[in-house]
Order: sequence, then structure tokens, then C-alpha cells
Amino acid sequence: MAEEPTRGETLRVTVYGSCVARDSVDLSGGNAVTVADYVARQSLLSSGHDASDRFPVDADVAHRFQRRMLEADFAGDLEARLRRAAPTTDVLMWDLTDERHGVYVLDDGSVITRSIDLISVPQALAVTEGGQHLPFGAEEHFEAWSARASKFKDLLVELDLFSRSVVIRLPWALIGLDGEPTPPSMGINAVEANEKFERYYKKLAELGFGFIEIDDEHVIADPQHRWGSAPFHYAQSVYDEIMQKVIERSSTV
Repeated sequence: MAEEPTRGETLRVTVYGSCVARDSVDLSGGNAVTVADYVARQSLLSSGHDASDRFPVDADVAHRFQRRMLEADFAGDLEARLRRAAPTTDVLMWDLTDERHGVYVLDDGSVITRSIDLISVPQALAVTEGGQHLPFGAEEHFEAWSARASKFKDLLVELDLFSRSVVIRLPWALIGLDGEPTPPSMGINAVEANEKFERYYKKLAELGFGFIEIDDEHVIADPQHRWGSAPFHYAQSVYDEIMQKVIERSSTV
């Protein structure tokens, strides 16, 4: 578990991203960290595109959390939530894992994240019929995402969050604690994913974002992870190292 912040107070974190950042807080933050807000399963491209009127009210969603995330993504509410959370946020942790399946651009220009929740809910997925899928890593996706990343930086500067933001630059694990190769995620293996993510990270570096990184040899998946086996479901030691670096960085901001 990460050490307590030396300043003697709880670190208030807003998480934008996936279980990678959220699990770092949950599994390693302990009493040292609290979560101000958690914006999950929402691509940067869907932010600001309100398609809430397209969300099927009869959608058969298994869990309340999944419904909330779907509704938030359809609403594209990232900016609104960051505006609310900014006054009580010491650190914004951002990971890009939920970008991995791209987005759908609907006929009216609305954008919806192609998340595992969307794919698993037939009524919600049906909304994308006739829309265009922009796969993660494709040139059109990267160009659109890069433009949004520049605007996102401007928003964070406006909210005085940019200097307090960190991108979790963590490759997908190639192997697990059992020594076996990690399984693909919806047809994408760790090597392919890491290649696709690289230029997105480079774009954020060009924009001046700060990063939390750990050595590649420390990046190991846990096949017994509470969310199941995946290249981005890591061993406890990975979360401990991430959270310790977040806490250390926050003390210098």
C-alpha cells in the first residue's frame, strides 16, 4: 500500500479513465486518498456531445454503475463534472484505457464511446446503427482525438487543474503473475494495444501533460484480478507503485 501523504491530510483525487486509475486508488490508496469524482468509460471524443435524448430508457442494464456510466457517456458530461469537482480536487488522474475500442459518430454528429457496457446492452448498441465507427488507432480517430486533447488542456488550465493532472502512462502487461501471456481484450492483444497507444501519449507529451510511469519489467497482470484476467488488470505491486508516485508528485505541486 502507498505511504500516507507527508503533508498530513487526505489526497483528494478525481479519476478520469478506467479501472486502471480507479483500482490504483481503491487497492493502494487506503486512507491516504479519497475520490472526488470518477468519470469512466467516456472517450475524450464524446465529451461535450450531448446525445442523452438518444439513450434508450428501456435499456436492460445489469448494474446501476453501468447504467450511470452509459447515461453519462451519452450526455458527454466530462466537462460539467470536472467543473464541479475542480474545487475539491488535488490531483486529476487520467488513464486512456477506455479509449481502446474507439467511438461511434451518429448521424447527427453525436459521439458515443464504444465501451464494453455499450456493446453488452442491445438497446443502447442499436442507437449506433447507421453511425460511423472510428476505431482507436485509426488516422481519423487520432486526428479528432488530438484536436480534442488540445481543447481539454485549455479546459484544465481554465479550471486550474492542468498542473495537478497526471496521465497514467502504463503499457498493457505482456505476462501475468503465473508467467503466462495475457489474453487479448476484445481481439486486441497487449503488443498491438501498446503500439496504438504510443502516439496518443506522444501527443499529450507535446501538450505538456505530466506522466506517471513505471519500468516495463514491473508491469505484470494478475490473472486472479477481481475484474478477471486482462492485460490492463494488474498485480498489486503495480497499483502500489503508481499510487506512491502520484502521492510523491502531489507533494511537489
